[in-house]
Amino acid sequence: MKRKAFIFTLASFLILLAAFPNFALAYTDYSTYNLETKEQFSGSKEVQTSIEKLKNDFGWNATAKKGASYENYQIISGGFSSEARVKSSLEDLKKNTGISASYQPMGNAVDYQRIITSAFTGEARIKNVLEMYEQKTGQKASYEPTGTAKSYQRIVTSAFTGEARIKNVLEMYEQETGQKASYEPTGTAKSYQRIVTSAFTGEARIKNVLEMYEQETGQKASYEPTGTAKSYQRIVTSAFTGETRVKNILEMYEQETGQKASYEPAGTAKSYQRIVTSAFTGEARVKNVLKDFQEKTGLEASYELVGEKEDSKYRIVTQPILDESKLNTGLKYFHDNNWGATAQKTGETGYEKYRIVTNPTLDASEIKAGLKFFTDHNWGATAQKTGETGYEKYRIVTNPTLDASEIKAGLKFFTDHGWGATAQKTGETGYEKYRIVTNPTLDASEIKSGLKFFTDHNWGATAQKTGETGYEKYRIVTNPTLDASEIKAGLKFFTDHGWGATAQKTGETGYNRYQIVTASNLSINEYKKARDFFIEKEWSFTYKKTNDYYYKIIIGEFTGYDNASSSASKIKSKYGWDVSINKVLNGPQIMYTDYGLTLAEMLKKQMSVNPQTDSPGYVSLTYINTANSTVTADYLNVRSSPKVANNNIVGLLQKGDKVSMTGTDGNWAKINMGWRNASEDETGYYINPNNFSMDSKYYFQFLKLSQYAGLSASEINSKILKGKGILEGKGAAFVEASKKYNINELYLISHALLETGNGTSQLAKGVKYNGKTVYNMYGYGAYDSCPLECGSKTAYEQGWDTPEKAIIGGAELIGKNYIHRSGFQQDTLFKMRWAPTASHQYATDIGWAYKQVSRMYSLYTLLDNYTLYYDIPKYK
Repeated sequence: MKRKAFIFTLASFLILLAAFPNFALAYTDYSTYNLETKEQFSGSKEVQTSIEKLKNDFGWNATAKKGASYENYQIISGGFSSEARVKSSLEDLKKNTGISASYQPMGNAVDYQRIITSAFTGEARIKNVLEMYEQKTGQKASYEPTGTAKSYQRIVTSAFTGEARIKNVLEMYEQETGQKASYEPTGTAKSYQRIVTSAFTGEARIKNVLEMYEQETGQKASYEPTGTAKSYQRIVTSAFTGETRVKNILEMYEQETGQKASYEPAGTAKSYQRIVTSAFTGEARVKNVLKDFQEKTGLEASYELVGEKEDSKYRIVTQPILDESKLNTGLKYFHDNNWGATAQKTGETGYEKYRIVTNPTLDASEIKAGLKFFTDHNWGATAQKTGETGYEKYRIVTNPTLDASEIKAGLKFFTDHGWGATAQKTGETGYEKYRIVTNPTLDASEIKSGLKFFTDHNWGATAQKTGETGYEKYRIVTNPTLDASEIKAGLKFFTDHGWGATAQKTGETGYNRYQIVTASNLSINEYKKARDFFIEKEWSFTYKKTNDYYYKIIIGEFTGYDNASSSASKIKSKYGWDVSINKVLNGPQIMYTDYGLTLAEMLKKQMSVNPQTDSPGYVSLTYINTANSTVTADYLNVRSSPKVANNNIVGLLQKGDKVSMTGTDGNWAKINMGWRNASEDETGYYINPNNFSMDSKYYFQFLKLSQYAGLSASEINSKILKGKGILEGKGAAFVEASKKYNINELYLISHALLETGNGTSQLAKGVKYNGKTVYNMYGYGAYDSCPLECGSKTAYEQGWDTPEKAIIGGAELIGKNYIHRSGFQQDTLFKMRWAPTASHQYATDIGWAYKQVSRMYSLYTLLDNYTLYYDIPKYK
């Protein structure tokens, strides 16, 4: 079986025997959790500090949750006579009570003073004196310039020709004098010029001329379009009936005109239909009918098992048909033989009519030749503008230059070849001459040695003032202080060395009295403890009372309960806080099935049973005559992907073989091969779960159909079953069935919606059997040959006399006979397609499981609250 559609019916779960060696015993949780502290934090400041601590220590975000209110106290002391005294008292308070507090100034401010010295000559000298002062006195100071500023000077040279020349002279200057300098342009700027040619016809032509120019002159250039842009045109034909017809005409067009074109559908898409017969007894019987049907109608068809294998019931199903007359021919065949058959829409659409569209071109002769082809064959066609434009003519533009010899040589090239060209100014300018400018200095000796360098080389140079000034003399200024003893010691240092210095007020003031202030959030017990200490020490004080709140902290979002639990343990270990773990959002639960094979071993087993695919093949365009779609090489490999690899060869063509090209990919032709053997490269992709993202719908091929997903009955009713006939409001029954028999409830709902025609079938709405109204929600026992009779008989025998009993009872049979049947463990789409034994697999199509997920996925997207359980294959 290559591509049988999986539509979540009972027929989908054939009894398949497969061995899965090892199963994981637990799921990995991908739900989202947060943590809430049981600890109460006093006040917004404490809770914010704790939140910052969490952020800094672990990188977790957290928020505060307000609780009950409480009273805060703060104590303010009387005055202490000095900063040293208040500091000592503050330490005494903290040591004896453990209460947090600080101090602040109070009373009248006094003047700050500093020492200012006489002038010292030279910045190096003042730095040495400053260092001696700080080492001897232990006091900090700085220095500042004093006296009159002097002018900075620099050397400016005469002009040198060329930037390369000036760079060499600059390098010599810096090496020989040890002084830094730079260079700058001088004189009048000259205009840059470029050569602009006359127009050349065609982009290929201009490229050849440009290449010749650059090779013969050694100069760089480019080309640009010139003239007026023209509109691209294409030919669009009238409609042709049938894709084969339009392909033949397209091939004739390309062969006769040498022009490329494509085709596209025209008109409205129609629905594909297929013919499905009633059941035939016996495989030999259905094979004979199938053979006679295909011979007499020319239609493609196949047969498939209906119900249990031991029943030997088969039905014929045609390939999808778009042509109404062919469909009627097929139906007539079965009706003429008194065999039941119906036409069913496949859900796909196609087109009857197509039109040819040529490639856009600027060449009017191509449009004329193309229209003539269609006119000669009496086929309607018109030329249409595409809305895009292009150019026919181009000109060469050389790179801008200041060198007149380059312009002369370039013009000579074009003149020698008889091509028109002119020199044009670009509007930009540059320089030919440069001069050296030394770094500014106050040191006359540097100016003298620099001038000597240029004089010794016979190069003109002069010394010039820069307009900036600097200082020769400096004085020391000590840091401001309130301590008179520091001023006295500093003045003594300078007097002892015979250096002049005086003490000066700074104009700023400081404090001699300070007070202790406790934290503003003392509890009543802390307040009493501090109060008693102040009384014991006979310190005067006052107090303030305010209100604040207790808080809890909500911490981060964590993926998986284990991760959240580990984080809770870290918090307990680090801070001693107890926390509760709260689920925020349901996430996927993942387990793993050990296949007991490496990926390479699994691939080898699957390749041994010839996996199939309807994907296109790829051959090198180099060896395909596109005019007649034939192979030109003696032998040509067909590959599953547009690349050369050892594991992607899927066929071999010989010279003269015809191919059906469906497009191109770079230098590769894409060809239609129908159903074919899949390559290792293609098969390896589908058996490797790492190729499917958890957030894509294709991960649903790993969804556990044997696992209750935890859906809400009310959400099922409002979002899925609303307006679904007899099934409306039956969400609770599906949830009960899922819990009771361990079956994914959305599978049961999907199955029931399909089998009952969204709750509107007669079997679903109730059928009288032996005088009792019975219901059948999953089509259990309802064969195509006797849907109502057999389906209602099964419902009667099972006692399904209410819709709820039919939902729950049918789920029991599905679980017992299929999903949980003893000895069978293929309860995901992936396991049904890919067994580690490579036997008893539901389909040979490598993309089967990948293609079957859409219906379940679309239903899940309607819901908000559920848990997805996945079973992922694991290789060694």
